[in-house]
Amino acid sequence: MTVESSYSFSVLNVGQGSLQLIEEGDSVNIVIDCNLQSAPEFVARYFGRRKVKTINLLILSGTDADHADADGLEFLKRNYDIQRVWYPDFEKEEETENWKEVRRLIGKLKEEGALIETPKAGHSFELGSLRILVLSPHDDDSTTSNNASIVVRIKAGEVSGIFPGDCENARWKNIVRYFRKHLPAALLLAPHHGSDHGCEETALAAINPEYTVISAGEDNKFGHPDEQALKLLKKYTRKRVFLTCEDGSVLFESDGRAITNVVPDAGRDEEGKKTAVKALAAALGSRSPVFVHGNGTLGTRPTLGGIAVRQTVFHGGREAKTDEQEAD
Repeated sequence: MTVESSYSFSVLNVGQGSLQLIEEGDSVNIVIDCNLQSAPEFVARYFGRRKVKTINLLILSGTDADHADADGLEFLKRNYDIQRVWYPDFEKEEETENWKEVRRLIGKLKEEGALIETPKAGHSFELGSLRILVLSPHDDDSTTSNNASIVVRIKAGEVSGIFPGDCENARWKNIVRYFRKHLPAALLLAPHHGSDHGCEETALAAINPEYTVISAGEDNKFGHPDEQALKLLKKYTRKRVFLTCEDGSVLFESDGRAITNVVPDAGRDEEGKKTAVKALAAALGSRSPVFVHGNGTLGTRPTLGGIAVRQTVFHGGREAKTDEQEAD
């Protein structure tokens, strides 16, 4: 007998970056982060197959480009109806050009009617039957951009997922202190891409997930996931730890009582990959730019809603050339 899945959690493989999709049927879509530069054609096709047209809530968990990428936000803005945006209220001493552009785009979304909020720890919100609790940030210890990350628990029926952005150890101690009873979860997105700065043992023991997913690019220059952090994640994860650069995008389906199905390499599209490779090879051979259109197809001519593929942001072994393209 097949168990009907009412909810799904997807951690997309976007190289050394972050993008997650949480769904309730076809009615509610939450997107966390918008770095899709290493695989925009895949993201567009994946969203299309999941029938995403409206983004009810877009959470930008951090201010660095691997979480809040200006081109990625522009792509989502042009191709989907974004109704509400959460982002961290953190002022950098020196704003990057990327973050300035993200702030500009958030302003445009506000002008177009989207609700813009900067939630703090303790804020709760409901979308459909999804319940969202903000665990961080808090003004007392949001002293760095990473510790100002928006950390959320999203509960679908009785199944919870923790999505912590780049939250680091110092902030985790206070999260455990004030929110310990809310931490047990079936699913954990590894903090800070599996960095040794984000995997605090007390927090991992409190969460004690069934599954953990580390979103990290192959051969990334930061060495994510850290070897000791990976050992801790495996110690406190009851079933399996996934790594996107090895397992691809991972889809978790749930009936609201338990995780009923786990699909590694979700959205695999061999024909799409072949088309992408051919288009990229042809374009790179002629030094022409490659554009990803809103439906996920590739071409060498720009179109409304399209986004240029960056060669410097990798979906494989090549390193990014600047810290802004592959932010810590």
